[in-house]
Amino acid sequence: MKAKLAFIVGAAAGFVAGSAAGRDSYEKLKTQAVSTWNDPKVQEGLSNAQQTIREQAPVVADKAKATAASGVDQAKAKAEEVKANHEEKKAVKQVEKDIAKAEKEAEKEIKQAEKEAAKADKKAQKIADKAPADVVSDPAASIEDEGPVNNR
Repeated sequence: MKAKLAFIVGAAAGFVAGSAAGRDSYEKLKTQAVSTWNDPKVQEGLSNAQQTIREQAPVVADKAKATAASGVDQAKAKAEEVKANHEEKKAVKQVEKDIAKAEKEAEKEIKQAEKEAAKADKKAQKIADKAPADVVSDPAASIEDEGPVNNR
C-alpha cells in the first residue's frame, strides 16, 4: 500500500511539474510564432505571394481551360473510336451469323439433292431391271446382222 501511495504522489508531482514546464514551452513557442508572423519581411513576402497569385490566376485558369478542352476532345475521339469498334464487332457478328445460316441452308439443300439423286438412281435401276437383256454382239459379224435373234 505504501508503494501505491508513493507512486500516486510521484505521478501527481510529475504531472504538476510537467504542466508548468509545458506551459512555459507553449508560451515561448506562441511568442515566437506571433513575432515571426508580424515581422515586416514575412509580411512583405506574403504580400508579394498574394500579388503573384492575383497576376498568375488568369493565366493558370486559361491553361486549365485549354487542358480541360483538350481532354474533352480526346475523350470524345476515344468514345467515337470505341463506338466504331463496337459497331464493327457487331457487324462482324452479324456476318458470322449470316454465314452460319447460309451454311445450314446449303447443307439442307445438299441433303435434299442427295435424297432426290438417290430416288433418281432407284428409278433408273428399276427401268434398267425391266429393260430386255443386251445382245452380245460378235465382232466378226457385220452390224446389219446384229440385233435380236428373232430378226434374223
